Amino acid sequence: MKMTTIPNTGIDVSTLAFGCWGITSDFHWGSRDEEESLSAMRAAIDTGINFFDTAEAYGDGNSERLLAKVAEGRRDKLVIASKVKADSMHPDEIPKACERSLERLGTDYIDLYQTHWTDPNIPAADSWEAMLRLKEQGKVRAVGVCNMGVGHLAEVCGREKPVTDQLPYNLLWRCIEHEILPKCREQEIGVLVYSPLMHGLLADNYKSAAEVPDGRARSRHFNTERKLARHGEAGCEEETFAAIGSLREICKSVDRSMADLALAWIAAQPGITSVIVGVRNKEQLAENIKTLERQLSADVIQQLTKATDALNLALGPNADMWQGAADARVC
Repeated sequence: MKMTTIPNTGIDVSTLAFGCWGITSDFHWGSRDEEESLSAMRAAIDTGINFFDTAEAYGDGNSERLLAKVAEGRRDKLVIASKVKADSMHPDEIPKACERSLERLGTDYIDLYQTHWTDPNIPAADSWEAMLRLKEQGKVRAVGVCNMGVGHLAEVCGREKPVTDQLPYNLLWRCIEHEILPKCREQEIGVLVYSPLMHGLLADNYKSAAEVPDGRARSRHFNTERKLARHGEAGCEEETFAAIGSLREICKSVDRSMADLALAWIAAQPGITSVIVGVRNKEQLAENIKTLERQLSADVIQQLTKATDALNLALGPNADMWQGAADARVC
């Protein structure tokens, strides 16, 4: 497994991170088998993956509890990242949230502690001060952010820049390319990519928008009339599935799966520290690892990018996957 270092830290992480959102059952992912999830995490460690990303909000804390079972007896071999819940961003609440996560994880430190979402009613700099105090106290080794745009980054960088910004990024969601990704590259802030397969769309699981379950059709790609959507926009269903159709043709031409090409495309982008992938079992894990070992040619990378340019233009620079521009939290 290829390794890299989180910028401005001595923390070495695998370039493929194990995403722990989908290891527990919830409205988005549906039912999950606990033993299958545990088996996949243990297999990940055996193959050299040391980076595990979780959050208090995942499965109402159950994701952290499940990860604790895997970390027991080998905590020093793992790099654990977790996050503060969005409703705990008050400076007085952040230390409490950290303590809850420490207890569930069964550890006395978190390697990378991140804000999950900024609270529009609390200055980002105030929340950030509380995060930095946790590092000073030794509760966490490093602090990062998630879903943070250039405006809020400017606020927190005035005190101390985060080591990472965790953001959604994939061939069907390139909104961070407009402003955020260039800023992170300029500031040497590592980018941790989540949703690299766009909730299964880039695994070629769905042939039309109607086939996508409501729990996965909340993003701005889909019509606002979808049951769980809240963005209030028309959506980009036509552009999304036209792009998927073009990607499918490229896959045929190089005899590789769409998920394979999608992950390889992300890994080829400069400024990416680690790609967070959720896997249900050992077989999916093995395929993802194999993908990172097979690099893409510059020509194929260009073809993939061009195939999704129209969708990127339609979605625009709003990097909040679930909220319209007027209420966007990534700002």
